[in-house]
Amino acid sequence: MKEIKNKNIKWWIGTISCVMLFVFIGGFAFMKMNFIFKGVQIEANINRDNSSIAEIKGNAKNATHISLNGREIFIDKEGSFTEPIALLPGFSVMTLEAQDKFGNRAEKKFEVVYKGESPTVALLGKTY
Repeated sequence: MKEIKNKNIKWWIGTISCVMLFVFIGGFAFMKMNFIFKGVQIEANINRDNSSIAEIKGNAKNATHISLNGREIFIDKEGSFTEPIALLPGFSVMTLEAQDKFGNRAEKKFEVVYKGESPTVALLGKTY
């Protein structure tokens, strides 16, 4: 009777150990593959001094290709980018588009109003 009880305890310890191992492996795999589920993420803003030249700076996480108004811009290994833009008087829309290696896409639009040589610029950032 005592021998049967010891086998029962050993079976439960082995089963619980196996379940905990598989839960650990599954959690680790999910953490490492999380970038696939999130896709591309764009974080960017426009910096402007007192001239008609602005600079878009940001980071495109998980991106392999990024473009500004349809023109490809270059990113470093971490996904950071900096791109100068000439502002024209009036209303302009600047669109950042990014794509990862799995085909996921992200887009961020900036609506800019530039009033000639006056120091007034209105920035409205939108993410779609």
